[in-house]
Amino acid sequence: MASNNRALLKRLAVDLAELCSDPENIDYAFDLLNATYGTEVAQAARDRLKTDPAIRLLVQERYWGNWPALPDLVALPAGSLGHVYGLFMTSQGMSELPPPVLPSGVGSDDAYLQMRIRHTHDLWHVIAGLPITLAGEAAANGLTTEQLRWPGSALLIAADLIHRVSTGAADTEGEEAVDVGVAIAYGLNLGAEARPLLAQRWEEGWQTPLEAWRERLNILPLLKTSPFPLMPGEAASCN
Repeated sequence: MASNNRALLKRLAVDLAELCSDPENIDYAFDLLNATYGTEVAQAARDRLKTDPAIRLLVQERYWGNWPALPDLVALPAGSLGHVYGLFMTSQGMSELPPPVLPSGVGSDDAYLQMRIRHTHDLWHVIAGLPITLAGEAAANGLTTEQLRWPGSALLIAADLIHRVSTGAADTEGEEAVDVGVAIAYGLNLGAEARPLLAQRWEEGWQTPLEAWRERLNILPLLKTSPFPLMPGEAASCN
């Protein structure tokens, strides 16, 4: 066991060192997340999530609704969750994820949770109005850390902050100039204010206005203070 712990710590140290230098290195970010999934801290986080009655019901049902193809989502009413999500995905050059093979059995509850969290990650970006930028991902890590207590997300925040203080530069991608520290604080606040995002049955509300979803999740007032610009199609949701 001690040998395994040393190997894990070494792996995490390598990942963190690389991410402190380059927080946009996706390979090391994914490896860090994967390395933390089997830790006791991550297991405690999953156990905590399953105490939420709505999340526990999703796990028991292995809930997975219909995820339309991106062209079908884009064709939904302007300002709806599905429409904005479809535009967001296509604007980033991303395609829809294939339907997962859902595990069965009590022992696979955690595997289902992992699939659900990963599959809905980009949807959380849309709900929170967070772009796919260094600052946007930092805010998403703040949101995930607060809502899920995910150790990997917390470590990614640490890498973002170390990179920030060592370079002294804000994120200046395109016309955006959002400080990573401000983004993380905003994401943490979103996570604290929002009702549990993991508990939501998004698939039953593709045509629901994005603004209505945000009001239901108790984040509409906070989103009005967002440091990020509107994403494609988002303005229509505010009409």
